[in-house]
Amino acid sequence: MAATLHDPNNHAPPVSPADVWDDAGGPAESRGPGGVILPHKRRAAQGQAPAKSRTPEPLGLRIEVRSPARIAAPAAGCATITEYGTEVVRLEQTLDEQPFQAANVIPAMELTKREAPRELHGEGQDWGKAHHHPMRWLVAAGASAAVLLVAALAGQKLYLTTQKNPRAVHLELVDEVMPEEVKGFEIDGACEASARSMVAAYAKARTPAEVLPLLREAARLTPRLTRDWQPWQAPADWQPAREAVWSVTAEGGRGHGTLRGRKPDFTPFQVCFIREGDALRIDWEATEGLGDTDFATLQKGRGTGGIIRAYVAPESFYSLTFPETEYHSYKVLAPDREQVVWGYAKAGSAAAVALLKVFEAAAQGDEANVGQPIAQRQVSGAEQAMSLRLSPAPEGAQKNQWLIGEMLHIDWVSP
Repeated sequence: MAATLHDPNNHAPPVSPADVWDDAGGPAESRGPGGVILPHKRRAAQGQAPAKSRTPEPLGLRIEVRSPARIAAPAAGCATITEYGTEVVRLEQTLDEQPFQAANVIPAMELTKREAPRELHGEGQDWGKAHHHPMRWLVAAGASAAVLLVAALAGQKLYLTTQKNPRAVHLELVDEVMPEEVKGFEIDGACEASARSMVAAYAKARTPAEVLPLLREAARLTPRLTRDWQPWQAPADWQPAREAVWSVTAEGGRGHGTLRGRKPDFTPFQVCFIREGDALRIDWEATEGLGDTDFATLQKGRGTGGIIRAYVAPESFYSLTFPETEYHSYKVLAPDREQVVWGYAKAGSAAAVALLKVFEAAAQGDEANVGQPIAQRQVSGAEQAMSLRLSPAPEGAQKNQWLIGEMLHIDWVSP
């Protein structure tokens, strides 16, 4: 019964009598010239015999395994013929392969030694072999090397000698002559050992009474020693270090020795020694750098001056009171080098002449001072230990300016 109502939810297209329908039993028949050929099932339902199709019915899915055809081996001695398209390729008759055999066999040549073999040298010939050289060549080579070494050392020594003293033609060994003033003060030996023992006793002393037997002119120095002496507070087993330096000199007009080192608290010291008869004594004033006044008083411009022990060096500090045309200027340092005052020597005075002589030798080697007046020469590091007598400066001078009245002696040990 055909449907008369249109269903909006039905999306199948309408069927007409001209449409060909079929089920899943087989493929649909195509239309022929005589009309429509119905499918097999419809024809069977209508009692008709199935129509024969001009196209064979498909066989469906078939799985088949084919093995390559075996090619019969060609008979021996026959050529194989292979066709490629319309061309025929004929292969030549194969030959039976035989083992390789050389046509001519060359026999090995027998090596024979020469009657007089040639001597060969080189790494390839002598590898791993020890060479034994004649002993005379080794001895000759060693002697030649020794001669060359001695000649080189001698040449170097001669070159250095001629550079230091070009005018020296030969060297002379002379006996050292000690000045009359320093006899009794050996460079080393018993004198130095005695000085070290006295420094150790001085450092360990706790009272002035223990120090007085060690000093020069002890009776004169007793009041001042009792007032100003300070103990070193050294332990009982303290001794001067081996690095302490012992030296002797005759500066100032009297021979004396000096031992320089460090105290138990590592502050530097220098102890001066002189001889009284056969005994060695400590010059306490020279050791401590003592004078008639101290530098704190001199810096304040107080007192009347007096004898001082100081380090003196030429300087160029002038003022209206001490003009350059009338005075020579000097820097005067305290023994501890912490305090300084300025000293002036009147040009032409005995003090000025003595000071100029002291610093003239040091200024000779300074090329910057060649041709300059001695009063204007500047010698770096030319500080000299001296004993001076200072006098008050004229009016108008500054507080730390003093007049040098006399240069007593070089160094601090008095004659």
